[in-house]
Amino acid sequence: MINPATRSLPYRLAVFGYGVLAYFIGVAAFLALIATMLGLMPFTGGPIGPLDIQPALALDVLLLVLFGLQHSLMARASFKERWTRLIPAAAERSTYLLATGLVTVPLLWLWSPMPATLWSIDAPLPRMCVTGLALLGWAYLMVATFAINHFELFGLRQVYQALRGRPITPAAFRERWMYRFDRHPIMTGVLIGVWVTPTMTMDHLLFATGMTVYVWIGVYFEERSLQRELGPAYDDYRSRVGSLVPSFVKPSVR
Repeated sequence: MINPATRSLPYRLAVFGYGVLAYFIGVAAFLALIATMLGLMPFTGGPIGPLDIQPALALDVLLLVLFGLQHSLMARASFKERWTRLIPAAAERSTYLLATGLVTVPLLWLWSPMPATLWSIDAPLPRMCVTGLALLGWAYLMVATFAINHFELFGLRQVYQALRGRPITPAAFRERWMYRFDRHPIMTGVLIGVWVTPTMTMDHLLFATGMTVYVWIGVYFEERSLQRELGPAYDDYRSRVGSLVPSFVKPSVR
């Protein structure tokens, strides 16, 4: 790996600027996803418009598969090893975030609505309570990013280290806040955010199901990666802390 200190200042500034741009694109796409799940930005089908049930289902599944493939493949260590032969190591996480933003935009824009309603809570107070619970799920997710290291997770720490000419060193894992009782609070927040809704349509159900499949696959591979990286320390952590469903009761010691 090339030492960032050997790179010229313009090069390091370009990498830093790229990281900042990727951050804002990724975060904007994430906020658009939240707004869509809350019903503030409805699915429209983009330039294609509403479709019949079968082509709508096929298009939506394709969009979900593309979203899942981008997240899963780019998160693999083998992909990162090959990818950083082409791009600066400091920009790897930023590129992942940028790609996430670029794949989320068509997912939301082209998603074809299937308006058949499975349930709808119309009474104002219960509807507001359900929406508030969904908001809590998304807030839980966002706070979890700061419980580890928000700026590393979103690539800013790496490009800042490169700008200062310092080696790219990962932040140490810290078992704090919700990570004391939930191994994957970010994924827990996603599940709450996509499933808790006052109005469940067919396309929302498909979206929530697809995201749930992605979460389970992502957690499986992330667990394997963390176990390889942290070894016995992660095995101990996994034995004490639940995954997705928080565990507030400590296991008994024999």
